[in-house]
Amino acid sequence: MRTLPASRLPSLAAIAAFAMAPLASSAATKTATFQVLATMVSDCTIISAPNIDFGTLGVMTANADTTSTLIVACTPGTAYSVALDAGTGTGSTITDRRMASAGGGSLKYQLFRDTMRTQNWGNTIGTDTVGGTGNGGNIAHVIFARVPEQSAPAPGSYASTVTVTVNY
Repeated sequence: MRTLPASRLPSLAAIAAFAMAPLASSAATKTATFQVLATMVSDCTIISAPNIDFGTLGVMTANADTTSTLIVACTPGTAYSVALDAGTGTGSTITDRRMASAGGGSLKYQLFRDTMRTQNWGNTIGTDTVGGTGNGGNIAHVIFARVPEQSAPAPGSYASTVTVTVNY
């Protein structure tokens, strides 16, 4: 075994002391903050406006009734009203809506706000619309629809497109 000269021992001791000493760090840490911001405004949207389908009809000796559920969502506290126009059938009004066929025929129908089908659903705010206050979630509004007893039009497909408007 080889021994080191005594003159070299202090050097080894110095190296060992240096190796055991904590290393001085030249790195530093800085922090900063930032904000995450958003501004919510009063808002409403129509989630769904499903078709109203009376199915197959024949001689109209009695009312044909069905329903559909319109779903809206508004920010909490937002007052709104839901309006339905007269539809696209020729001669349609809020109280006397009409579906039309390609052959020029028409089939009367009505849209109501109540289960008894006595309150027309129209587009005059405060008179014949349905209102509410948003809660941040989906709110369902049932449309009560009726094809009233009437003289049967010619066979064929009948349709009307109704526009839903949410005012807020």
